[in-house]
Amino acid sequence: MSQSKVLTAIKISFAVSFLSFAIKFAGFLITGSNTVLSDLAESIVHVLAVGFSVYGVYLSSRPADEKHPYGHERIEFLSVGVEGSVIIMAGFMIIYQSIKHLILGLEPENLEEGILVVAAAGTVNLILGTYLTYVGKKEKNNILKGNGKHTLTDVYTSAGVVVTLILIKYTNFTILDSLVALIVAAYIMYEGFRLVRFAFRGIMDIVDESQDKLIKEVLQNNLPGGIESWHGLRHRTAGRTTWIELHALFDKDIRLEEAHDIATELEKRLINAIDGDAIITIHLEPEENHNEVHDPLKGANENLKLDQFI
Repeated sequence: MSQSKVLTAIKISFAVSFLSFAIKFAGFLITGSNTVLSDLAESIVHVLAVGFSVYGVYLSSRPADEKHPYGHERIEFLSVGVEGSVIIMAGFMIIYQSIKHLILGLEPENLEEGILVVAAAGTVNLILGTYLTYVGKKEKNNILKGNGKHTLTDVYTSAGVVVTLILIKYTNFTILDSLVALIVAAYIMYEGFRLVRFAFRGIMDIVDESQDKLIKEVLQNNLPGGIESWHGLRHRTAGRTTWIELHALFDKDIRLEEAHDIATELEKRLINAIDGDAIITIHLEPEENHNEVHDPLKGANENLKLDQFI
C-alpha cells in the first residue's frame, strides 16, 4: 500500500472540507434558507469528521509494536463509526431547525445567488468525493472509503438544495424549504447509520465474505499434497490485513520438517490468494481423532468445553 497516497488524499480532504464549509456559509448568509442551513450543518460535521479521519489514517499506518502486536489498523473502524455518528447528529440538528422554521414561517432570500453558491460547493465535493473513493478502493483504506462516501453524500444534499431553491424561486412555495430539509436529514441519517453499521461489524470481527470466499477457494481446491484435511478456520480483516488461523492434518508418520514445508507452501498460496496482506498461523496435527489428540487440554479452560477453545 502506498501510505503516502492515503495521507495525501486525507489531507486534501481536510483542506477542501474547509473550502466547502466557507462556500456554504456564504450561501446561508445570502439566502437565510433552512435548506441551505441543513447543507451547512452537514459540512460542519464533515470538517470535524475529517479531522478525526486524519488522525485515524496516521495511527493506522503505524507498524505493530510491543503494546500493539496486531498493529493499529482497527482504528479505521472507530474512525468510520465516529464519522457515521456525527452524520446522524447533524441529521437531528437539521430536523430541529426545519421544524422551528416551519413554526416561525421564515422565508429564504436572494435565491439566484444561493443557487450558484451551493452548486459551486457541490461541484467541489463531487470532485473530492470521487477522488477519495477511488484512492480508498485502490489502497483498500476504509477511512478514505468512508470519508469519500460522506463527501458524496454532501454532494447529493447540495443537489437537493439547488433543486429546492429553484422550485421555490419559480413557485414561491416557501414551505418546501423546510420540507426538503427534513428529507435531506432523513437521507444523511441513513447514510450515517450505514457507516456506523460497517464500523460495528468490523469491531465485532464479522466475517469478511469476500475474503472468506478467497480463503476457502484455496483450502477446498488448491491444498498442497500431504495435507489430509483441515478444520478450525478463523479469520478477521482490519484495513488491508487479514489474519488467518487454521488446523492442518497430516499423516501421523510424516516428519515434522516435511509437514512444516508443506504448511509453508499453504501459507504462500493463501497469501497470494488474499486481497491485501495476510498473516497466517497454521497448527499442525496428526490425522487422528481430533478430540483424542487434544485430550491433555481438557479442563485447561474451565469456562469452555474442549471443542470450543481448540
